[in-house]
Amino acid sequence: MSSDLTRGAYSGKETFLSYDSAGSWETPTWKIVVRARNVTVNNGPALADVEFHGSANTSQIPGYKAFNGSFEYVRRRGTDTVYDALKAAADAGNIIHLQQLNGPNDVAESVGWKAPCLLGEFAETANGGDPVVVTIPFGLADAYDSSDNEIGVTPATGVDPGP
Repeated sequence: MSSDLTRGAYSGKETFLSYDSAGSWETPTWKIVVRARNVTVNNGPALADVEFHGSANTSQIPGYKAFNGSFEYVRRRGTDTVYDALKAAADAGNIIHLQQLNGPNDVAESVGWKAPCLLGEFAETANGGDPVVVTIPFGLADAYDSSDNEIGVTPATGVDPGP
């Protein structure tokens, strides 16, 4: 086995989506959404249609930067505290802090993003042998800290738990 090589790609089971279950923006208490899958994030300039007089075509120009996405959540039978917390935040219109890392939160080398988000309309399906899968859209919230500073998408890293 070669010891001077590092692996570049990560499979879905090695990425972790978490939400802040009880902390604050500065000191979050991350809870892994173990049953999340197919996390999709759109991050960059949104494109806007522009119509030109005298032309039969429209064109695209970059507009505001956008940050949004969705993930699927496989519901548990019976009590599902994670689903209940996500649904309650969505129904109340409360901001929920989301974080996605390319490794566990207790590994300092794990990197990703964190953002204050609003959850959108839950789309639930149940077909045949498939469990109840909920598609949960999210988008960057218009959020501010206690000093009235706007909070956006920020880089996130894991935390080294020490020896």
